[in-house]
Amino acid sequence: MSSNNNTSISLAIIQLQSAFRYSSLILGFILLIGGVLGNILYIIVFIKGGNYKNNACSLYMFVRTFLDLNILLTGLTTRILATGFHVDFTLVNRIWCKTRVGFLDINSQSTYTLICVHAIDAFMCSSPSVVRRQKSTIQIARYLIAGALCFWFIHEIPYFILQDLVIVGGAPMCITTNTIFAQYRSYFVALCIVTIIPIVVISIFGFLTVRHMKTISITRSLSSLTRQTISMALFQIVAVLVFNGPNAASIMYSVATANVAKDSYRRAVEQPISSLIATYSYGPFASSFYCYCLSKRFRKQLIVSLKEVFGSIRTNQVFPSTHRTGTRTQLPLYVNT
Repeated sequence: MSSNNNTSISLAIIQLQSAFRYSSLILGFILLIGGVLGNILYIIVFIKGGNYKNNACSLYMFVRTFLDLNILLTGLTTRILATGFHVDFTLVNRIWCKTRVGFLDINSQSTYTLICVHAIDAFMCSSPSVVRRQKSTIQIARYLIAGALCFWFIHEIPYFILQDLVIVGGAPMCITTNTIFAQYRSYFVALCIVTIIPIVVISIFGFLTVRHMKTISITRSLSSLTRQTISMALFQIVAVLVFNGPNAASIMYSVATANVAKDSYRRAVEQPISSLIATYSYGPFASSFYCYCLSKRFRKQLIVSLKEVFGSIRTNQVFPSTHRTGTRTQLPLYVNT
């Protein structure tokens, strides 16, 4: 009887792992394809509109698009290969092992920093105080963006040094060789910087912005572009809360149970669930464009930008042209129309 029970449990574990593995794989492809396409369209809209040159909120969103693309193409793609097809380049290439997570952290931490700054900027733009609204300038935005990128790059330098490909129990593993730094990343970076702090900051300033926007006199005094960027910031805040909430809970659970002895069944159940949640956490980097499409003005800008792009492609195509001079017909001349 015990043998049959063990067989049933093993079969149930295999089925559970397969279900979560395929779910993670499908979700990963949806986020990757949808996210890359959305971010490319997003870049087209902003380049055609040019609002990012003069508007702080637009500049934050524009820079974030490139960071999100880096995360999706570098992070999510390799995660799909590792979890779905068991192809993990960090276990065969030392350089990739030392640089992958550090590069992703620079992009993701910069992205969450810009999301927080964007939420604060939206709060300032919607403030009833004229002085506070005037503090939202493109010059300050440029300094904050450059400062965030430099700070997180410097912050990740130890990771490039301390992360290494080592052999543990005869198997290659890409791990942090310094225990103190590994704990710092687990308890502070993953738990606070990437999850708790962004959620708290955007929740507070998102609530204050909504309260400001309910005041009709303030809303009427804002330009249409400012109202649009504020609403887009609020949509993005909701997306971050939806996608980052489960990831925050999963990280807190992992930290809380780090020293708990777990049997093979519990580990077998937790691993595929945490893997699915980790894939789901790429949502904020893939959903920005679709959140912004909730804005009517942004949808109109998207249609106009796409018409301009495809219109310019058509006008640059080469067509044959014939010209008659009297009774002679000239040979076809190829001209750009």
